[in-house]
Amino acid sequence: MKNKTSYVFTPLFLLISLNTYAEYKTTDFSKEEYQMVVNASGDYRDCLNESAMNKIEQQNDARVIADHAMKECATVLEELYDYLVSANYAPEAVRRLVGRSSNKASNKLLSNLMRFMAMKKQ
Repeated sequence: MKNKTSYVFTPLFLLISLNTYAEYKTTDFSKEEYQMVVNASGDYRDCLNESAMNKIEQQNDARVIADHAMKECATVLEELYDYLVSANYAPEAVRRLVGRSSNKASNKLLSNLMRFMAMKKQ
């Protein structure tokens, strides 16, 4: 039993130790990476707006419209996340960056939807 345990846990400990000492980039986006972040943020905002405008006639609740738009456009942010992680940036830092972009765009979309729907009712 002891040998079986060592066969299971030894590779696990090696994997954990390799991840613990992994060196991630922390700053200094290259021009290409910075442009990728800017483009992905713009693409996400555009996707949200387009998706929301397609659903605005079918739904009268701005929160539901925004939720559907965010689900439809999530692939844009997922691709950005995958790109930055593959470029050796720390996953936690990338997650925060992508989360900020998502939150900012989603809050702006919700604000615009509510304003549009209020003007439409007048």
